Amino acid sequence: SNSTLIHDIYFTEYAWPLRGARFGERFGNNAALFNLEVRFPFINYLALGFPLKMIFGNIRGHAFVDFGATWNSSDEFSNRNWPQRYGENDFGNYSPWVSTAGLGTKINLGYFLLKIEMAWDRNPGGYSRPQWYFSLGPDW
Repeated sequence: SNSTLIHDIYFTEYAWPLRGARFGERFGNNAALFNLEVRFPFINYLALGFPLKMIFGNIRGHAFVDFGATWNSSDEFSNRNWPQRYGENDFGNYSPWVSTAGLGTKINLGYFLLKIEMAWDRNPGGYSRPQWYFSLGPDW
């Protein structure tokens, strides 16, 4: 009987990444995710002296736009009513689509890749405050 937006959610699969969107902002039985990313050279060579002597090279930048949607029924794409599964909070003009945009950089640290990304969620009033993502892993 909890009518707030706080729910216990179990993920068997998770659509990742919709960078910039709030975690669990949309949920449903079906999901679609589209990512468009443009990569470009950012810093070719960076040598640091004091306090640590380090040399970085081949630092790449990227700009991205992500689109995603989750839904239970295809009627949610034509109906603008707030779905019951999100609780009683009716915020008006509902759409299952979420779009975000952002910028980032990828730094090769030898065995690992450090990704630093900044993303904004698009909403009816403009854009949200930036959300920052830091990740360390082998994936380029």
